[in-house]
Amino acid sequence: MKTTLYTIVLAMTAMFVACDVDNIPKAKSEMVVEGWIDEGGFPVVILTKSLTISDKYQEADSLSQYLIRWAKVSVSDGEREVVLTGKFDSRYFPPYVYTTGNMRGEAGKTYMLNVEYRDFHATATTTIPETHRIENLMVKPCADSDTLYQVKINIDTEKANGAYYQLFTCEGTTNRLFVASYLGCIEGKSLKKGIDIPVYRSHRLAAGKKYTPYFFQNDTLAIKLAHIDANSYSFWNDYSRNLTLSDNLFMAPTHNIRSNVKGAVGYWCGMGADVRYVVIGERKE
Repeated sequence: MKTTLYTIVLAMTAMFVACDVDNIPKAKSEMVVEGWIDEGGFPVVILTKSLTISDKYQEADSLSQYLIRWAKVSVSDGEREVVLTGKFDSRYFPPYVYTTGNMRGEAGKTYMLNVEYRDFHATATTTIPETHRIENLMVKPCADSDTLYQVKINIDTEKANGAYYQLFTCEGTTNRLFVASYLGCIEGKSLKKGIDIPVYRSHRLAAGKKYTPYFFQNDTLAIKLAHIDANSYSFWNDYSRNLTLSDNLFMAPTHNIRSNVKGAVGYWCGMGADVRYVVIGERKE
C-alpha cells in the first residue's frame, strides 16, 4: 500500500553502508508494521524486521530473513476479535501478508491491532472515516513528451474541508499493492473549489533508475483516494516529507516519522477508500 517501508529501509541502509565503516553505529533491529483496513475491505498486515546498518555485504536473497512469518496478529473492532492468517501472496511486496475474510471494515468504527512475535509486542488503533468519492478522473498527454501522461482527479471540496487524504496507486494487472503516490498527502482545507488534484507515480528509491512522476501509455493503473484520520495523516505527511528530502544531498531527512504503532515502527491505517481504474492513453473506438 505504498513504496513499502521495507523498500525504504533497504535503500537507506545501502546509502549508509557506503560511509566510513568506523562511523557505523550499532543498532537493534525493530519490528516494522504496515497495516491497513479499508471501508468494505479486509484487514491486511505486512510484518518485517528493520535492517541494521552494517559494513557486511548482503545478497538480495538473504533479505527474506527479515520477513516475519510466524507472528500472532489480531484485529478487534470493540465487539469481536479476529486472528489473521499469514500466507504467501506474490501480488504484494514483501510477498507475505496476514489477513482474514472474517472481518470487513466499516466507516465510523475503531479497529485495534495487536501483534505478538518473540520479544516483539506491538499495538495500534485506527478509525475508518466515511469514503469520499473521486468525482472525475482525467488523463492527458504531457506537453513535452509523446509517451508520458498526466493524471488528475476531482473531489467534492465541500466534503473535503476538515478531512485528510492520501493518494495511492497500483500499477499492473497482477499486483495488489497500493503504494503512496508522490506528494499525495493532502489536507482537505487547502483544496479550492474546482481544483484538479495531480496523481503522481510512486517515488521509488531505486539506484540507477530515473524517476518520472508521470505514467506511460498503456499502463494499467488503479488510483485509490483514501480518506484517513488525523493520526494516519501525520504518518503519511512525515513519510512524504522524508522521502522527498532523501533525494536532496544538502537537506538530509532528519524529521522523525510520527507513528500510531506502539512497540514497533510503521502504521496501522483505516481508510475510507474509493478506487478508480484506467488504462493510460487507451484509445476508444
